[in-house]
Amino acid sequence: MSFSIHQRESRERASALLFAFFNPIGAIVASLMLGHHAYIATESLLRRGGGYRPHWLLMFIGEALLISAPMALVKPIARGFGAPASAFPSKRENSFSFWIGMAVLAGAYIPAVTALVRTSFSYLDYTGTLGLLIAAIIFGFIGVSSSIVALVEAIRAISHHLSVSGKNRQQRALRSGELTLCGGIARGVFQERNLAVGAPGKGTLMLYGEQSVCRGTIVIGAPGSSKTRSKIYPDLYWGLKTAPRAGALVFITKRRATTDFYQIARSLRPAECIHIVGVGPDRETIDVTAGMTHESIGDAVRDGLGTSHSDFWIHGPAAFVEGFVEIIHALAPATIEVPALQDSQRATNPGNEAYTLTIGDTLPTLLKLLTLEARMLDALFAYGFARATSIESDRPDDAAALRDLLLEVKGRILPLLQRDAKLGEELRQSVLPQLQPFARGVLRETFCDRGGIDLSLLEQGHVILIEIDETEHPRAVGTVIRMIFRRIVQMARERSTANRIGLLDPILLICDEYTNYAATGHLQAWNTVRESKFCATIGITSISALTKQLGGNHDATNAIVANFGNKFFFDADDKLTRDLARELIGQTTVLRRGITEGTSESSGHPNGSTIGGGAHSSRGTSRSETLSEHREEALDGAVWRSLGAERDSATAIAFVRTSDGVATDVVSLGVLDPAERIVTALPEAYGVR
Repeated sequence: MSFSIHQRESRERASALLFAFFNPIGAIVASLMLGHHAYIATESLLRRGGGYRPHWLLMFIGEALLISAPMALVKPIARGFGAPASAFPSKRENSFSFWIGMAVLAGAYIPAVTALVRTSFSYLDYTGTLGLLIAAIIFGFIGVSSSIVALVEAIRAISHHLSVSGKNRQQRALRSGELTLCGGIARGVFQERNLAVGAPGKGTLMLYGEQSVCRGTIVIGAPGSSKTRSKIYPDLYWGLKTAPRAGALVFITKRRATTDFYQIARSLRPAECIHIVGVGPDRETIDVTAGMTHESIGDAVRDGLGTSHSDFWIHGPAAFVEGFVEIIHALAPATIEVPALQDSQRATNPGNEAYTLTIGDTLPTLLKLLTLEARMLDALFAYGFARATSIESDRPDDAAALRDLLLEVKGRILPLLQRDAKLGEELRQSVLPQLQPFARGVLRETFCDRGGIDLSLLEQGHVILIEIDETEHPRAVGTVIRMIFRRIVQMARERSTANRIGLLDPILLICDEYTNYAATGHLQAWNTVRESKFCATIGITSISALTKQLGGNHDATNAIVANFGNKFFFDADDKLTRDLARELIGQTTVLRRGITEGTSESSGHPNGSTIGGGAHSSRGTSRSETLSEHREEALDGAVWRSLGAERDSATAIAFVRTSDGVATDVVSLGVLDPAERIVTALPEAYGVR
């Protein structure tokens, strides 16, 4: 597996500092050796004349060449073992002089070479000796000065490393014992661009704790940008790992993702605390309306209508859904005989025969009642009033409450039908398609089972995966998730009224592919959810896609996105997405230097006379520099082009609200992909223990 900078960051810092010190230390040692051998070679030349020792002369020349490139050998070896390029000086090493120096040093130990040098340079006089000494001084000065520069760079790198490590340790200490998510490792892009506020230093680990997590996280990226593997999967892992008592609810619209989510949860929770709700023999069941009030069910149905029916619902037909749900809850279970519809001759036409109406599961029963068949409604109310009469002697209060409910619902529904004959038909065309998939079959068995699991398990640290594949059940996906989402909102209201809400355990809410079931009614719902320690992470493909799902309502889109305090922008070409990121990041200060150059020529005669010659000409040049300060957008095309996804890493723009304020930078994120066994997004890979 190839490694990425973000994965090895903490491990590579040590090696980077080690190699940073090798350059100055190597240069200093080589300079000392060069000076020592220069002394020996000079003494040999001065005292022995033609009898000098070529070995020391060759040693001096070879070391003089080596000192210009002490890293030329170590750098390729270290890179071969995986050391990063950032561990070495930015200047290019002169490998040619290094290898020539190595050849000369080798020649110093070969008798044939030393004999050749003695023969070719048998008469080195004082001039040659002086030149040799001057060369030694020059090369020694170069070596020592370069070593001092490299030493300063190494000390600066250590200072930066200690500063970043200290901040990262401080963050980890502050986050100890609370739910914590990771925003990646900052690359320092915006700090280099002089962003005034919230630009962390390169290498800073961007962690955000429970208070920030409760503000919600939205992840935006085109398909293939790795947003699920690099942020949504890791958020579930980090949340369950850092908060052992936290529960988690995950909406899954692609069956292939179920295995990944399960394996992530299974690594941190026992099997009996993980529940997969879905269609299939190895899946559990749930009643999506269990515990929901009639208002919540009405809201969920209304969410599914979309903006095209907004006027329709404003004028009151929500009363149909809410009223019938109230009656179902009051009468269930019950069996009602609906009489046949006869004509004036007491004959029954085909299709109008008597039948039995079962009051049981909420959605299937609601589907039947919303057909608004007159004789069925008459039978329903007649049965209800008869039930109230039968229990009046034993439970007078219950009988009175049931009778009041029947009168109130009947008083809401019948006047609407009498006033507008088209109302019933529009209601059937709008609502029934949402409920039709639950009339019978596997969807009814899976999502209308009153004996299924209860969402209250979330408060006991359980993980519930709601799986409904959009390719297999496209008409039911939205209804299932909207119903459960409204149940979560109701739970959030109940949690927010608790006397000690600060002591409640957090609940992770993972909504990948949110654009498939978003609704304008969620605007206030998200605000309610985030105030009750539900920690939401949602994923969308683009701002444009979310706007389209909301019926083109830009205001609703902006309001929903604004409910999420932490935002991550992966690779995306959508204009609205980039506009949002640009507005969030803001502007930076840019200094521009301008240089103006000009030339001028002139010619003439002395004293202005043309007599007697003496003409002359002159040329002048001028140069001026200006320095100006500009405010420009910090995000440009170069930053967006730097985003991308690799096999075990991804790059994104992070806008994170931490305890120190808003932190904004281009970040490196690891990948958590159980299917491919890639785990570079784990806390250990970031150096967090």
